[in-house]
Amino acid sequence: MVRLPLQCLLWGSFLTAVHPEPPTSCRENQYLTNSRCCNLCPPGQKLVNDCTEVTETECLPCSKGEFLATRNREKYCHQHRYCNPNLGLQIQTEGTSITDTVCICDEGHHCTSHTCESCTPHSLCLPGFGVEQMATGVSDTICEPCSVGFFSSVSSAFEKCHPWTRFPESDASPGGDPHHDGDPVHCPVGICLYQKDGQEAGD
Repeated sequence: MVRLPLQCLLWGSFLTAVHPEPPTSCRENQYLTNSRCCNLCPPGQKLVNDCTEVTETECLPCSKGEFLATRNREKYCHQHRYCNPNLGLQIQTEGTSITDTVCICDEGHHCTSHTCESCTPHSLCLPGFGVEQMATGVSDTICEPCSVGFFSSVSSAFEKCHPWTRFPESDASPGGDPHHDGDPVHCPVGICLYQKDGQEAGD
């Protein structure tokens, strides 16, 4: 009567050793499928067939114009991005089998978002304002008002505020209109005359 439970215990241990429990999780760079841990495909390759008892995971390289950036079990590679010239885009960096194409905007324009799907012209700093920071391919122009003693008379995405011209015979600090060069001499009825190089000129 004692032998029967003991025999059952031994047979249970034997069956467990021959048929282990299927894994519930896998190591890094593996994935679980059909109760089996298979290796992920390396970057630049896509999955063709899962592994079996006798074969490893089968992968194939991405075709030209495609990429996969990480280890994966994807059946299809991603298409490289198209830099549409009709949207003002051009290629900055060609894509590879593991990286996507990087687009930038044409000169004088910048991206409208971090993904750079389209472009917009750089903003101009209006008269009385100068460029504090020039625009880049991903950021717009930053303008600042001209401070006392400086001026800007043009709309520009490049020009900074310029210092006023001093009178040669005077060391006094120049005065106030940020839109013009020279010191105001007199302003009758809103018409200011500015003096530069010893001459008067009307506004």
